[in-house]
This record gives sequence, structure tokens and C-alpha cells, in this order.
Amino acid sequence: MSAQVSDQQLGAAVLESVQHNSFPQSEHVASAELSPATLPKLLDIVGKAREEKKSQIRQISREAASDVDGWIAQARKLQSDIQRSQETAQEIVKQAESGKEQTAQLQDAASKVSFLHSEIAYNQSLVNVVEQLKDISTLLESAQDAAVNSHIMHALERLEDANTAFKRLGPFQNARATSLLRTKSSELRSAIAETVIEAWSALVVVDTTNRSIMLKEEVVTGAPIHIDTVVDALTKLGIFDKFLTRLSRDMDNVIITPRLTVNTEQLVSALTIEGDLVQINGYVSDMSVKATLEDLQAISEYISTRLPPTIATPLSEKLVPTIATRLINNWLLPAVPLSTTEVPDFQEILSLVLGIVEYFDELGWSGQNRLSDWVDKSADIWLARQKEVAIARVQRLFPRRVQDKKTVERVETQTITKGDALHTEKQSEPEKAGEGQTEHDDDWGADWGEEEPAKEEAKQPAEDLEEEDMSAWGMEEEEPQEEKKPEPSAPAEEDVEDWGADWDDDGSKPAPAEPASKSTADEHSNGKATTSKTTSTEEKITLRETYTVTAIPDSIIDLILQVITDVETLNSTALVTSAITPASGGLYAIPGFLLAMYRATAATHYSRDIAANMLIYNDCTRLSDRLRTLLHTQIQTDSTSSLPSHLLPSVRLKASIEDDIKAIEGFGKRAYGREMESQRTIIRDHLDAAQGFAGCTNMPFASECDNAVMMTIDRISDVKNQWKPVLSTSVLLQSLGSLASTALAKFIADIEDMSDIAEDESRKLHGYCNSLSTLSTLFQTEDPVTGEVQDMAHMYVPNWLKFMYLSEILDSSLADIKYFWTDGELKLEMEPEEVVDLIKALFAESEHRRKAIAEIRRTSLR
Repeated sequence: MSAQVSDQQLGAAVLESVQHNSFPQSEHVASAELSPATLPKLLDIVGKAREEKKSQIRQISREAASDVDGWIAQARKLQSDIQRSQETAQEIVKQAESGKEQTAQLQDAASKVSFLHSEIAYNQSLVNVVEQLKDISTLLESAQDAAVNSHIMHALERLEDANTAFKRLGPFQNARATSLLRTKSSELRSAIAETVIEAWSALVVVDTTNRSIMLKEEVVTGAPIHIDTVVDALTKLGIFDKFLTRLSRDMDNVIITPRLTVNTEQLVSALTIEGDLVQINGYVSDMSVKATLEDLQAISEYISTRLPPTIATPLSEKLVPTIATRLINNWLLPAVPLSTTEVPDFQEILSLVLGIVEYFDELGWSGQNRLSDWVDKSADIWLARQKEVAIARVQRLFPRRVQDKKTVERVETQTITKGDALHTEKQSEPEKAGEGQTEHDDDWGADWGEEEPAKEEAKQPAEDLEEEDMSAWGMEEEEPQEEKKPEPSAPAEEDVEDWGADWDDDGSKPAPAEPASKSTADEHSNGKATTSKTTSTEEKITLRETYTVTAIPDSIIDLILQVITDVETLNSTALVTSAITPASGGLYAIPGFLLAMYRATAATHYSRDIAANMLIYNDCTRLSDRLRTLLHTQIQTDSTSSLPSHLLPSVRLKASIEDDIKAIEGFGKRAYGREMESQRTIIRDHLDAAQGFAGCTNMPFASECDNAVMMTIDRISDVKNQWKPVLSTSVLLQSLGSLASTALAKFIADIEDMSDIAEDESRKLHGYCNSLSTLSTLFQTEDPVTGEVQDMAHMYVPNWLKFMYLSEILDSSLADIKYFWTDGELKLEMEPEEVVDLIKALFAESEHRRKAIAEIRRTSLR
């Protein structure tokens, strides 16, 4: 410890720490060390401080003694007050405990009183329940006595009263005594129900074996029971509907169905009614609808007279709809007339049906609405039946009539003036005096309005028929474009709607107001054209041609004529008041159905014929011609008709037949186009086997080229043999010309695509040209006047002259080719660059070749 810190300082620091919990402020005092020697001094200091404090306390105590005595007196007073409060609280607690006991005693007494009241109420309710059970037992005994005495309704009423009493038992419904009474009630109800069912079975006796039903009004089982009582009892038992449904089913199965159903042997069971018995026995001899309706009226009378309205009326709700269904399906629908001769009989049937409907109404029956609705709709039903029969007839007719083929003649007359080119050409030809036949009338019969080629300038060929055919169907040939020239009309040309009907020499179409003459069917036509003078400036040219058709077009026309006849008959004086006459105008829809049916099924019916599409084309031509003739004739006939204007065939059929004619012609042209495209595809495939005729002198490609050419020629010849018995001469030649044009166009294109043609290849290709030129024999015709055979290939094959020039070019010198171009007509068939390319392929480079090419190009610019 530092010598500067005295004992007094240390003692003061300790006192400060004890008294005030303060730490010494002096660093020397705080860091001073306490040795054992300093402790007694410190204790002395602390002791002195203690004594001083005690002295202070005593002094203060003496000074405050009076105040302290007052405080002590107050404390003692407070203590006594607290003690008195505690005693009061204990007294209160004792009194409270005493109240709880009294309250518990009071509550116990109240609960006992309540229990006694509930016991009294229970005993009272028990007395009431016992009395109710006694009443229920009395009701059940009464019901049992009534049942024993056959008082069924009284017994059921007592059972209903007992059931009502059971519901008033409340919580005692499940008591044992109640269950016993319920069991007795159920047994009694079952016994009564059994008695009622036995009574029903005795009143309504159904014998399915003997196919009979007996209905009684009363049955005696101990006591008489009337059927009304049984019905009421069944209703109260809730099983009347079940037995009514069973009666309806038995009546239908045993009586109604056998009488209204025709069996497989076309026999109908007979109905007999004797007293209370109705029975099916034997077969009816009268199969008329009238006899059937009479039997139905007898059945309804039998039911209404032997059954009370409480049964008959609800039974009719179940039975009459069944009767109506079977009557309509088995008798009325088959009675719908198929011909106008049966209309009066059908009108009588409708009157009879309305009669039985009225009879049902008189009986107060229901369910006959379907019969009355059927009569109201009889006209629509008849019309629908006519449409169904017409379509079914067509379905049966087409497969048979497609096999019947015949040759028909198409005749049409055109009037021309002396100023026409046609007249000029004909007048320039030799004619037989007084006969008016031209020298080349076979051209007319073969061409049907084609422009006769000019005799001068090497007979210019017609336009490519193949290209024209395909343009009609939206298809084009992939071949070089050729110069367009006058052409014969092709049957596949879509924009010429009345092909073969216009017959203009220049291809123009006159206004198709009305046919100048009618098409006539005639076997074995001579195919000639005749003329007759009408004025000094006009002549009439009659054009004739034959072709093969099936019997289908004439059959369709016969059906359409039958429709027109039926409309006229139905609106005649004798039938105008019939129920189905208002629907006669709907018959005009049948022709459209027939023609649509023909278009939809033609492909199937004609499929067995080798020239199916061509037959379809011919039949469509024939059908459209006859439809036009029919419409024209009908317009004239209707001018004197007594029919109302809205029923005139010419008015009702004009728009539809005109649309049908367009559809039929389009259908026939599409069939023609399909057949032509099919044959063209085959021909192209044959020529494709030659692979462009490149290497035609090298084996084995040489044999492939030979076969391609021969197969093409044979195919076109085979097609002629197939089509010749079917098509007219003009259509046959035009069609063959189109096929030949396809073959030649393919051959020409292949040759022109060859960039180098050797001399041996040129000779081989020229040989192919000679082979293909034999196709001209297919177009040889005989002049009916002179008997001279004429080669018409240049007329029917548009690119025939071009092909012949190609053949000459393959076998000619450069000078000859140049001559063909400058002095001949090669420039009319080929483009300059085509000839130039052929020259480059055939001849080697030389001064002569350059001069020839230059000359050709120079002269082409003129």
C-alpha cells in the first residue's frame, strides 16, 4: 500500500462503500493495499461509525416517541376491525351454505312434482293409445267380417281407417302391440287383394291357347261381385294400372295383332264375337280395308258394352294407339294408291277411317289422334309414296333396260339462204335433179355441222380436237401450240351446250328458241341429208345420223309422261274433290328425282359394257333431245288444257327440265371426256415406252420403239372397233381424230426434241411415220352418191398435215425442205424455228444449211 494513504482515508472509503455503495474517487485509495495490520484500525473506524449511528437513532427515537405511540394505537385498532370483519364474513358464508341446501331441497321437490306430472301424462297417453289400439282392433275385426261376407269395399274402407289410426299413434307406432295389429292388417289386406284378383280373373278370362277373351259383368264367389266393385277395389289397392296394362297387352296379342297382321302366307286371322266371348278362329275371306275397319268397330263395341267406362276409357288410351299403328302399317299404307285408277277406292277408305275415328269419339275413347292425323296427311303420304315407288321402279328398271340397245336416228332441219357459205358450197357441187341431195351429203351426216374444208390450197386441217376436248374439262395437252384453224365441233366442248342441235356450218350457235324439228327414234337409218326449196333465197337442209342407245332414256321419258298424265287425271272432274288431289302438283318433283337418280347410278349400271362412257354420252344426248321435244310438245298441248295455270306441265316443268337438260348434257360430256382422257393416257403411255425415240436404231431400244408405234396403232384401231357399234359416224371420227392427234402430237414433239438425227435414224423415223400414216384408213368414208372412198384424216386429225410434212422432211433433201417452205404450204403447219431445228438436227453444218435457214427465217417475216 502506498505510504501516502492513511488509515483514516481507508476507513472513510470503507464507510462510503457501506453507506452509499460508492467507489473511492481517489486513485491512490482505490489502488491501496490492505494489510492485516490495517484491519483492526478499520474495524475500529467502522465500530465508531456504528456507535455514532446508534446514538443518532436513539436520539431520533426519543424525539419521535409520541408519534410512534399514536401509530401503534392506530395499528391495534385496525387489527381489531379486521378481526370483526373476518367474523362477519364467516357468518355470511354460513348463511350462504344454509341457502344452498334449501335451494337443493326446493329443486328436488320441483323435479319430483314434474316427474309425477309426466307420469300422470304418460299414463293418460297410454290410456289413449290403448283405447286407439282397441279401436284399431275393432276396425280390423270389422274389415275381416266384411271381407268374409264379400263386402270388399267396406273391408277396404275399414283398412284405410285403421291405417289412418296407425299414423296417429305417434311414438307408439313401433310398439309390439302395434306391430301385431299391423301384421294382422297386412295379412287381411293381402287376403282381400287375393280375393279381388281372383274375382278379376273370373271376370276377365284370357285363353292364349284357344286365342279367346271372355269379359263378364259379375261373378259369384259366395256373394255376387260386380266388375265395378272389382275395379274400385283394385284402384284402392293401387294395382289397377298393372291389371289394365296386362289386359291391354292380352287384348293386343290375342285379338288385335292376329286380326291386323298379314302372315307369311298372306293370310289374316278371322274374328268372331259370340256373347261375352271374342275369339280368333280361322282366316278371313275378305282382305279389304273396309272389312278390317268393320272388325275393329266390332271389337270396340264389344269392349265398350262389356266393360264399364272406368275400364274402357283408360283401356282405350293404351289400346287405340296400338290399333292405329298396326292399322296404318299393315293396311292403310299398303292401300295408298299407286295409280290414279285406285284413287276412288282410297277415298272411300279415308271416309271409313274417319268413320271409326268418329265412333271412338262417341265412345269417349282417346288415342285416335294418330288416325285422324294420318287422314289429314294422306295427300302428303300419297305423294311421298309416289316418289318412293318411282325411285324403286327406276332402281329395278335401270339394270334391265341398260342391256336393251337400239339404233336411233337424230333428224334436224336447218334453213339456209343462198348467201350463206354453206349454200354456196353445196350449189357448187353436183346435185341430182329434182332430189336436192348434195354430192357430199355424207360429210354432213358425219360432221353434224362442221365446216366443210376448202378444196383449194391443199385442204387446210382443222384445229387440234384433242386440245379442244381437254379445254372443256379444264385440262390441256402438253404439246406445241399450233396455228388455230377452222375446226369441227367436238362433243366434249362444254361451252356448246346443245352440241349437235345447232348444226351451223361455221360453228356459230343460232338462238335456240324451239327445235325446228323433233328427234325421232328409227331403227336402221340411211344417214342421208336432203334439201328442199322453200323460197327463191332459202333452202331447208335435213340432217340425219344414227347412234346406239340403251332403253333407259325412253324409259325415263315414259315415267315423266306418266307423271304428267297422273296430274291431269287427278285434276279431272271425277277426282278433283279427292283428298290427294291437292298434292298432285308435288308429282312434278319426280322427274328431277329420276334424272338425279340416273346421274347418280349410271356409272354402276353401264360398267359391264366395254364402251360404258360412250353409251352414257349417247344416252344423255338422247335423253336431252327427248326432254326438249317433250317440253316443246307440252307447251303446245297446254295451250288447250283445262288445268289451272299453276298445274300446267309446261309451267311447272320448264325451269326444272331446262336445268336437268344442262345437267344431263354436262354429265354425258364428262363421261365422254373421262373416256377420251383415259384413252389418251394409254396412248401416251405406249409412246413413252420409246423414250423419245432416241437410239431407235440401237438394240434393244429399237425393238422398244417398234413396239411403241405398233401398240399405239393397234390401240387406236381397237378403240374404233369398240366404239363403232355405239357412236354415230361423226362422233366416232371426231373421237378417233382426237386420239390420233394425241399420238401424232406426242410423236412430233419427241422428234422435234432430238437435237441430232443421224441418217439411219432419219430413215427409221420415216418408217415410223409411214406406219403411223396407216391410221388414215380409220377415217375413210364412202360417198353415198358416187361410191368413191374418201380419205378424211386431214379433216378429223388437226395435226395430220403437219405430221405428213414431218415425214417428208425426214426423207427429203435440204432443197426439198426449202421448197416446201417457200413454194409449198409448210409454213401453214409449222413455225419457222421448228423447221430450223429439224434442219439443224438432220443436216451437218454447211454453207447450204446456213443459206437455207436464213431463207426460211427471211421469208417467215413477210
